[in-house]
Amino acid sequence: MQVHSIISNTITEEVRQKGHQSIRIAPDGFSVFISNASYRPVFLSHYGYTEPDLSGVIPRECERILNEMELVTFEGETIFILDSAAVTMVPEKFFEENRAGELLRHAGEVADTDQVRNRVLKDRPLVLVYAVSQEVASLAGLLRKEVKILHTLECLISLSDQVRASDHQRGVVLVEIQPRTMDILVIMGDGIRLSNHYTLKDPADFIYHTLNTFRQLELDREMVPVYLSGIIHREHELFGLLGKYVRNVNTTPYFLEELSREDTLRAMILSEGSKCA
Repeated sequence: MQVHSIISNTITEEVRQKGHQSIRIAPDGFSVFISNASYRPVFLSHYGYTEPDLSGVIPRECERILNEMELVTFEGETIFILDSAAVTMVPEKFFEENRAGELLRHAGEVADTDQVRNRVLKDRPLVLVYAVSQEVASLAGLLRKEVKILHTLECLISLSDQVRASDHQRGVVLVEIQPRTMDILVIMGDGIRLSNHYTLKDPADFIYHTLNTFRQLELDREMVPVYLSGIIHREHELFGLLGKYVRNVNTTPYFLEELSREDTLRAMILSEGSKCA
């Protein structure tokens, strides 16, 4: 296990009672982000693993860390954010809960033991449907307070509000990249035109998927901007590489106190999750 500790302030009793705890679970590890009642960051660490198949390992490792830090008994708000491949959106007026599993299986692989969850998106007439593994659901059940389980895509849609309204109208592409996953969101005329979740063999693969999205939707690479979040920052070599093909490449605007711009990009999904919940 590799631990990347960004903020390690003391988690006071007041934070434990009134704060916000966000845990993001990805194919290669998990992250724990804790903020106080005013959403000021208090603790942030990433826990990464290099083994090829970690589907059942990561929830157990997350449980171990939460127990060591006495965060299982966290009394404030706790949310889980999943980077799962099985996710889809359905217009609210056409959504039928008894068909959610069927719809989801068209979008990605769903195990027999997975739970099918759904959430109505804030300020949008859409329902997000996604799979929650048995291991993650069991981990959530161990915590003292009820845990809300979200998908990364919901947080990315919420983050899109950070982008200028004019970009929402003419068209904008938001991409969130992690070492093994990416989520891409296209907004035009203030409506969601496309959303996709991909599993990556290498972070560089995000460039192919981004350019393929431009091609499929016939987007103008000279006019439509791309906003990046996650592990790709302005000094990253892949940022410059994408800039050779798309004229306007930016990082998603966001502010987190005490964090550098690079760390903010990686943690903004964790922070935004608390506001989505």
